[in-house]
Amino acid sequence: MTEIWQWLTEYILGNAQLLNFILIGSVISLLASFFLIPLVIAKIPADYFSDEHRKPYAPKNLLLYILYKILKNVFGLLLVLLGFVLLFTPGQGLICILVASVMMDYPGKFRFQRYLVSKKPLLKSLNWVRKIAGAGPLEI
Repeated sequence: MTEIWQWLTEYILGNAQLLNFILIGSVISLLASFFLIPLVIAKIPADYFSDEHRKPYAPKNLLLYILYKILKNVFGLLLVLLGFVLLFTPGQGLICILVASVMMDYPGKFRFQRYLVSKKPLLKSLNWVRKIAGAGPLEI
């Protein structure tokens, strides 16, 4: 394990372009988290978490829907990888991973989201952001 850590520190600290890329990525993810996350929270329908199961979506164009799902999951996977890198460098690694986990599709996702949102501190924070944005509180 120490050999891997040594290789990573030598590679990252010895590569100025990589450090610049990581710094720019950290700043962008920080700014995005300040501006985009409240916007997304405000756009969630108030009754989104009130049903036991997620409402089915009927796509109008199946081919575009499949392409959208593939691109969304690939981008989510890239965000998870970026978030993992940002965990070890200055940046918003956990937020990046959280956004990616919300974006991606995986079994039990909706149930997990309902569980998280039902926790009082998180629900209170989400509803506070929604109140500032002029949206009604989430219904659980």
